[in-house]
Amino acid sequence: MDENDYQAPRWTPVFERISDEKRKRVLESAKAAFARDGFAGTNVNRVAASAGISVGSLYKYFRTKEDLFLAIVEEYEFLLGGALESIFASEPTFFGRVEELLRAAVRSAQDDPELLRIYVACTTEELSGLADRLARRIETVSSKMYRRMIADAVASGEILPIVSPEMTAFCLDDLFVMVQFSYASTYYRDRLQVFIGDAADDPALVVAAVLRFIRSALEPR
Repeated sequence: MDENDYQAPRWTPVFERISDEKRKRVLESAKAAFARDGFAGTNVNRVAASAGISVGSLYKYFRTKEDLFLAIVEEYEFLLGGALESIFASEPTFFGRVEELLRAAVRSAQDDPELLRIYVACTTEELSGLADRLARRIETVSSKMYRRMIADAVASGEILPIVSPEMTAFCLDDLFVMVQFSYASTYYRDRLQVFIGDAADDPALVVAAVLRFIRSALEPR
């Protein structure tokens, strides 16, 4: 599969011709099902019934359940790209961007937990067969922007000159993802509470603590 295939629409031309309201209804029904039941447990007949369409119509819109799932994943990719561009345009400093990225991670989990639960599912062995495509689609956007952000901060002296942009980007992204998962997934929320107790109930405290940790690691003394 080449890079162009990653950008191919997951839906058919028929799906593009239906109303915006109907498209939204189909995608929301699918998102709720995948978030609740996982990829393997999602029944396309039930998705169609929830959306108020026939299963035959659903297969006219999406050739496979995999395509339907990847269309939902692409929604996450689209929202991620937009959020990163907005933060980078409005906040010029490295640590200002890091703080806004942490806040955005919490907001996205609270505003659309179903979408984040699907993203959590993307990291499990259940979807190992799609792992290459999922990693490329989801992570390529953030990895490029984080590497550039770190390289610029090194050049300006905002962070230590000895850091590796590639490894630092990887570690920062892991921190953002863990904060995000902690407010979208019951397992990760409980895990956070095991480590930090009732402070887990206050996302502002969590964001501030993670930001202090990042500053302690990267800020010049």
